[in-house]
Amino acid sequence: MSTRQLKAAAVACGILATAGLTTAVVGEAQPQGPPTGTLQLLQRSRETKFRFIDIPPRQGARRTPTPGDGAVITGPMRDSAGSKAGRVQAVFTFINARQGQAQVSATFVLRGGRISISGADTKSRTDNFAVTGGTGRYTGARGTLHVTEGKRATSFLFTFMG
Repeated sequence: MSTRQLKAAAVACGILATAGLTTAVVGEAQPQGPPTGTLQLLQRSRETKFRFIDIPPRQGARRTPTPGDGAVITGPMRDSAGSKAGRVQAVFTFINARQGQAQVSATFVLRGGRISISGADTKSRTDNFAVTGGTGRYTGARGTLHVTEGKRATSFLFTFMG
């Protein structure tokens, strides 16, 4: 075998080995499929951070929001045992605050991945939102999120469709 042929064979072996390693690494990183079942989380009221966003015409946080005003809610999320499971980042855009209408978009940043939700808030103690996607162990997530507000905590029950 000539030097040129040896170099070509070495390059080919290197390419095949790299392709095999890439396939093995990518293959391990892929989840088995979309999540199924349920996931129960809660957010303690005392740990919730709320920030009002007042856009023109500015009226201040003590008056009824006008269309386009918003709110940002953040804070730690806990599992059913009370241990920290991650955090939530939610944005509310008021459509008609007097009637309790707001559009919500949120991301739950959890161990192992993220879950995104979207929908209309109704000023009710309970609301349902669409699970619109996820990353990591929640890749391909779809389903519903049922939110129940309590005096000391808000409950989040995800039901995944798989």
